[in-house]
Amino acid sequence: MGRAVLDGDALTGAQEELARAVVEVVLLAELPPYNIEAAADGEETGVALAPEGRALRVLRRQDPAAAHHLPLELCDARQAAMNQALRTILSAHRFWIADGPLGEAPLALGLTCTDG
Repeated sequence: MGRAVLDGDALTGAQEELARAVVEVVLLAELPPYNIEAAADGEETGVALAPEGRALRVLRRQDPAAAHHLPLELCDARQAAMNQALRTILSAHRFWIADGPLGEAPLALGLTCTDG
């Protein structure tokens, strides 16, 4: 799970468990997870995790090369749309998501239930 974490930050035990569940859902949604090792080689895209207290911020990293050729407004709109999509996907999989502004990267606090 550490490879999906931005900046290679260490995860606590609870964060590690949450990270596994989030990455599983990301893969089920057919989204590529972020990989810090690939990012070192310039492949910075994918869904990344950033620890915030006990929770994890779920961020989609845009391809910097593609974003370089697009207007800033379009990049911002695409990012907001992906953040909303991630919020919807995580909510559908029974993650508890902190309230936040529309288009903000979701903050996963945990699972609302652990059975089935």
